[in-house]
Amino acid sequence: MAVDEELPPGPRPARRRPPAPRVQNAPARERPRERGRERSPTRRREGEPSAVRPVHVLLLVVLVLGLIGFTTRVLAGGGEEQPATAAEATTAAEMQPQGDAGPATTQREREDQDEQPANTTVSITKKPPPAYASGAKAPANQPGIGAAAYAVLDVDRNEIVLASNDTDTRPIASLTKMMTGLLIAEAGDFSHPVVVSEVAAGVEPQKDGLIIGNRYPRGILLYSAMLGSNNDAAAALGEDLGGSYGSYYAMMNKRAKELGLTRTNYASSSGLNDAENWSTARDQAIMLARAMENPTFAKVVGTREHAVRWPDDAKRRVYDNHNDMLATYPGTFGGKTGFTTAAGGCLAVIVKRGGRTMVGVVLGTNDIWGDTPRLMDAAFARP
Repeated sequence: MAVDEELPPGPRPARRRPPAPRVQNAPARERPRERGRERSPTRRREGEPSAVRPVHVLLLVVLVLGLIGFTTRVLAGGGEEQPATAAEATTAAEMQPQGDAGPATTQREREDQDEQPANTTVSITKKPPPAYASGAKAPANQPGIGAAAYAVLDVDRNEIVLASNDTDTRPIASLTKMMTGLLIAEAGDFSHPVVVSEVAAGVEPQKDGLIIGNRYPRGILLYSAMLGSNNDAAAALGEDLGGSYGSYYAMMNKRAKELGLTRTNYASSSGLNDAENWSTARDQAIMLARAMENPTFAKVVGTREHAVRWPDDAKRRVYDNHNDMLATYPGTFGGKTGFTTAAGGCLAVIVKRGGRTMVGVVLGTNDIWGDTPRLMDAAFARP
């Protein structure tokens, strides 16, 4: 079976949820007063001895003296401590020892924190659709690669600098996971437990070996889907975020329109539905450029290797990024691979060189590691 190829998810079965936890230490119900003990305040009768005792007088004197002392301190500039200024707080924090996290945080807890991407909130600004640079489609400027379609977007200029068949709709395989990665990054809450359904656990080729009914942190599954391109992880993330596969696909398509993708239809969280899940090289270049504005997404797709402690057995598991250009092509700092038999080889990369940032996308190639570097070299050679 080819890499990343699997059957599309079927109808969502009912989730298996554990029983609701019992509330501990609930506040006790207040006991009603007994009628026989109810009393209303009354005036002291004549001849009845006073309830005031010498000790009460002494306590009153102490209270008055204390109040006088407190007032004197406040007038002299004392009293309660004032909150530190931002500069004082920063200085105090810098003076704390940096090595040990202290008894409140164990080594295992620190490892758990390292496994999760940082929660970030960012608003992706809306941009006009990119224009075509002069000569972007001229045959003389094309690098002569074997990809069925490709596009290179100059991010800063918002221009397509090279393109061939860039608006033709095609299956995009696991480039689809870029949208899943962005939606999960925008959702945040990476410790959120994703409960795996029977459908998600059965998604081929079951690389993660997810267990039906078990819970997996959202952050771990995000790294699994984006670095290992694991389809079962992507399916579980989509179903959990959307509540159902259909609702999640609607979320994907809504976000695609917001980002300016005009010829894209998502019908898969992983990209294995080649018949109904399609896009264009131009749209996928825009997709990666816009998604990289989210710091969490950018960090994840730019990570070459990430180790986690797998929830089922607490064993160490390492995800290697399938995007070899992170290691082999200088300036590459993110992207996503993809392959199905129908889509062929697909790759989206973002590269920075000489003060310029370019996003390159190739679709339908038998040589992603040869075609993509040649395409990017030709793009950076363009004025």
